[in-house]
Amino acid sequence: MTDRLVPYDRNASVEVQFSHALEQFQLHKADASVSPFDCISTFKSVAATQALALGAQLEENDSDKDMREQFDNWSLETKLWNLVEDLYALRLETPEDFEAHDYSSVLAKQKHILSSHPKLKELLMIITWIQRNSDSISYESDPQYKWNNTRVGVTNSDLSELTASESSGPKLVTSLDVDAPLRTNLSIDPKDEAIDSENCAIIYRLLLNGKIQEAIDHANNTENFALALILVGGGQPYQDPVLDGNSDEITSAGGLKHKLLWKETIYKLSQKPGLNAYEKLIYNYLSGGNITENLEAAKRSWEDSLLLYAYQLFSYKLDSIVLENTTESLSITIPKPQADSVDQILNNLSNAGTEVSQQSLNPLRIISGAVMIDQVEKLIENFKYDTSANENVLRILVHLSIFLALVRPLKNRDDFTNIIRLYISRLMETGNSELIPVYLSFIPDEKDARETYSVILSSITDKEERIKQLQAARSVTQEVFNYHDEDMIIVAEDDKLVNVLRRTVERVMTETEDYYRPQEGVDTTISLQDAGSTVDETDFKLYRAVEWFYENHMWADAIKATIVVIRRFLVNGKLSSLKQFAAGNNFKQLITDYNVDNVSKNEKDDITEENKEELLEYYNFVEGLNLIDQWKSFPADNDAYRASNVDSSLDKTSKILSDIVQKWVVGLSDPVFKDFRALYIPYVIMELITIYQNARSKNWKYIDKAYELINEVADESSNDFLTCFQKSGRLNEFLVRCGELSIVSSERGIQGIFKSH
Repeated sequence: MTDRLVPYDRNASVEVQFSHALEQFQLHKADASVSPFDCISTFKSVAATQALALGAQLEENDSDKDMREQFDNWSLETKLWNLVEDLYALRLETPEDFEAHDYSSVLAKQKHILSSHPKLKELLMIITWIQRNSDSISYESDPQYKWNNTRVGVTNSDLSELTASESSGPKLVTSLDVDAPLRTNLSIDPKDEAIDSENCAIIYRLLLNGKIQEAIDHANNTENFALALILVGGGQPYQDPVLDGNSDEITSAGGLKHKLLWKETIYKLSQKPGLNAYEKLIYNYLSGGNITENLEAAKRSWEDSLLLYAYQLFSYKLDSIVLENTTESLSITIPKPQADSVDQILNNLSNAGTEVSQQSLNPLRIISGAVMIDQVEKLIENFKYDTSANENVLRILVHLSIFLALVRPLKNRDDFTNIIRLYISRLMETGNSELIPVYLSFIPDEKDARETYSVILSSITDKEERIKQLQAARSVTQEVFNYHDEDMIIVAEDDKLVNVLRRTVERVMTETEDYYRPQEGVDTTISLQDAGSTVDETDFKLYRAVEWFYENHMWADAIKATIVVIRRFLVNGKLSSLKQFAAGNNFKQLITDYNVDNVSKNEKDDITEENKEELLEYYNFVEGLNLIDQWKSFPADNDAYRASNVDSSLDKTSKILSDIVQKWVVGLSDPVFKDFRALYIPYVIMELITIYQNARSKNWKYIDKAYELINEVADESSNDFLTCFQKSGRLNEFLVRCGELSIVSSERGIQGIFKSH
């Protein structure tokens, strides 16, 4: 694709933009025009935009050290993505079948050498990368007369001789050719020496930046013509005037010989004493000779030092290969490089004992080094996430590892999965959980992805956050699943998302199981929660986990899991938790949704009628509990009991609670339901008696209803009420309650205790 996967959005965080690049790749990867390199292009653009924004701020406030550090890091990251793009494009390209012969030009031979020596080609790419990402330099390019002050001094000296007067100052050269100082050991004017140093420094900097033609132009403009000619030899090193058709005078192919002889000449020139310091650095660099002085001059720049080592190594290796494969007899000595591999170069930089050593510790340079030697996987294997370190390092490594997984087979799936998990945890911590499904889609093993996602989902309890999470999971799959890719499993596919959610709920169920299991040797007497009790963290986590099924319309799973949760709550007397669970989920509607969905899909019914009946019983029970809470909120002397519509409300409450007392879970077969009745029927009966007692201010008939209910408890032949009181250990409490009712009934004397009718 020529366009970026994700347009830059200044309002979106870096994490969001990186995630969207990956998401767009997943959605469109079936398109042949889409490439993993499109992601790298987006990463690079995002980093560059951040660097540019900070750079603009630094122009206004250059003293802000934190801002400077941020700018440097974003600049380094931009360069890193450039390096990744360049090197891996090179590593993944199909090698050209490039043939060269003895009569081929040096240019052709170089292409052949590079095509058959990929590591050498990579080294050249690293050199090009450094030069392309170097800071530009500003300098005066106005033409200057070389050694103008010396020319004046020589003229004055001649006049002094004519007048037999003594000249003050140093003995100057008597001729103005460029070799005069070396040949005569005489000096040029100090002002000219300073000008030469300045111009040579500019030319040297231009050479390091790869701006050879600019260096030649500046040398010509400053009348350093001899140096300009030398630079021409360096700027056109691989052309043969005969074979490339640039000369009618030369009749034999001598480009190779001339080039190597040129380098040897420059090398010898670099060893001459008395050279201008920067001129010597130029010759050292061009010839691939001893670069110790160059490294000293570059001791504050990791990039410059890397370039010096890399160019020296490249020059040596290329010349050595050329000499090995030529039939010409050339007596040329090639100085050995000061590092024989990129790996050793990086080690030398780390151990330089200068500011370069400190710069080598920057994580972004460490990652860049790993890219150069193709050891990113090793770096990821040994990666230890440190929250106090550069916060962007984990993001960079994750996206780099995903890119590598897309362009070549994974070397270690476990390390790859682990670093994605680390980043997912980071996204959770920073409130970016909606981005998680994109990264899960790159985990190569579905089981690992499911386990990872289940851990994440089990920790999300906020309803809005859960909705965003499901939307994100589905969005990744809208286009992807028409394209089958065995090597890249997308865990958000519908059936796979179902598996993830099932594993999420299963995980929470398992983790909380012991919390609800009665412990041996521990008093198992249950104290029922009242309406004002808070829902503890474990209860909340449990029922919120089950709500993943509701939110993803997994009705059958929701029914089964809901029953398990309610049973756990009921066994432990957690009525507040039950009511809170039911407040956000309509159990009756759940059954309806299941029935409708099951009919439309025409699938096997895996929910039994008893399952449905049990859930309906819980729905009715919660309705009764809520009515009890409503009446509890009114004190006995409250005017609410005297309202005109209170009779209908009391009748509704009486009917619902009486039905619970008489019928609740009676028709279900599991023995656990007898335990539930023993635990909760006494509770409902005594709460109903209290409601009747308080309603006497409206109508004394409710006292009669209370006595009728008490009589029913005593009639154990027609119901299990008395048995329930006995099993729950609340019979004495019931008897005390009966006594209290008698005292209240005595408000109307003996007739108040016994039915008037």
